[in-house]
Amino acid sequence: MFVFAAAVGVLLSASIASGPVILDARWGTLIRLSLWGLAWIAAVAAALRLPTRVALCLTFGTGLALRLAALAGPPVTSDDLFRYAWDARVQDVGVNPYRYPPASEELAGLREPWLWPDEVGCTELDRPPGCTRINRPSAPTIYPPLAQAWFLAVDELAPDGARHTTWQVAGLITEVGVLALVPVALGRWGGDRRWSALYALSPAPVMEIVQNGHVDGVAILAVLGALVVVAPTSDSTRSRALRQVSAGALIGAAAMVKLYPAVLVLALVGVGGSRRTAVLVRAGAGACTVAVMAYLPQVVSVGWRVLGYLPGYLEEEDYIEGGRFLVATALGLPPAMAALASASAALGIACWVLVQRPAPPVGAAALLGALLLATSPVQPWYAVALLAAATVAVRPWWGAVMVAGYPYYFSVILDHPFAVVLGRLTYVTALVVIVAGAWRSRAVRLDRKQGPGHENLGTVDAQKSLWRPQEKTSR
Repeated sequence: MFVFAAAVGVLLSASIASGPVILDARWGTLIRLSLWGLAWIAAVAAALRLPTRVALCLTFGTGLALRLAALAGPPVTSDDLFRYAWDARVQDVGVNPYRYPPASEELAGLREPWLWPDEVGCTELDRPPGCTRINRPSAPTIYPPLAQAWFLAVDELAPDGARHTTWQVAGLITEVGVLALVPVALGRWGGDRRWSALYALSPAPVMEIVQNGHVDGVAILAVLGALVVVAPTSDSTRSRALRQVSAGALIGAAAMVKLYPAVLVLALVGVGGSRRTAVLVRAGAGACTVAVMAYLPQVVSVGWRVLGYLPGYLEEEDYIEGGRFLVATALGLPPAMAALASASAALGIACWVLVQRPAPPVGAAALLGALLLATSPVQPWYAVALLAAATVAVRPWWGAVMVAGYPYYFSVILDHPFAVVLGRLTYVTALVVIVAGAWRSRAVRLDRKQGPGHENLGTVDAQKSLWRPQEKTSR
């Protein structure tokens, strides 16, 4: 079963990557992604029945094959990497990327035919003369400083003429690191390492981090690094404190690539063996140090323009007016109340993490999942970081948030008249799946609580004890 499901996934990965872009393929790409999703579920189920070493080898090999197959063509469902290439081009000549938007006359001399096609090229792209591949060319960049540093580094190392392949290979490199770290993180937290298949074989990281080249892969690598660094060990108190600072710094680095991982600093309170306030101070200090070091030179250079397109993005995505909060508006709440209810729900989960102090992978999945459910973004690649955290936490039901994003994304890009209705339906369905999964997990924990040695299931050690029996039976 595993081999068959893996082969189906690889074939679909190559088929989608070598196929037409989303505006031409339309719903056909979503159908193929759905078939791939079924193969993913089957492959994960099969991997969990294999001996651990066999499962890990097959999972890593298949994960790598899926990602190599995704290099078969240019990005088909996102154009973000063209902005990455432009920001790198601007930095390469010594211009701050926050200073001018791509369409400004000050940067006209930097326009390359690859990103700014001639009339024939625009015709081939089915766009008017004077077009560009860069999205929102009249808006300044939105990407934080460490993302900009990544763009410049990738561009400097890339061979001439590699174009989109540059960014896809960069994404592949980050994904190889993630594939290696996931089983390590699972092992550090007492999880069954066969669950690595949940992330490795999923269509989302293959499509979003490799095929579309999204920079989120760098942030995911940093988040996983934080979970590995902060895992419980028998070292000294001083060493634990340093690891907490380091984990916070890695979370800060992830936030300087994409802002949303910043909430994961709160998840570090669950490391155990330390006071809650002390952990937050150490982790917060590490994260803030990285943020200040990343932003300070940019602020000195361009001032408040360092915010880039972020305010415009929030307005464009209807967060300012409150219409984007799909789960809350599905309950019939007006936009303003929906925004308040969504923020309150996310804050409630944050308070739960601070009070209950679950193991950091569990807290990370809860924080990211609550944030994404509350904000219900169009972009499904935001949930790839959630999938990574959920994999380490062995909380597969959080993957429903990632799945929910795809029908909504396609309906928005394809300008479907019922896009909002579809988005509400998919995100509410994801919420139902998550509640059901959490409820079932709670019932299992309550059953095991009756046995000896399971008195404190909220602690790190107790959560590890829930996972260890699975790991032992797999060896």
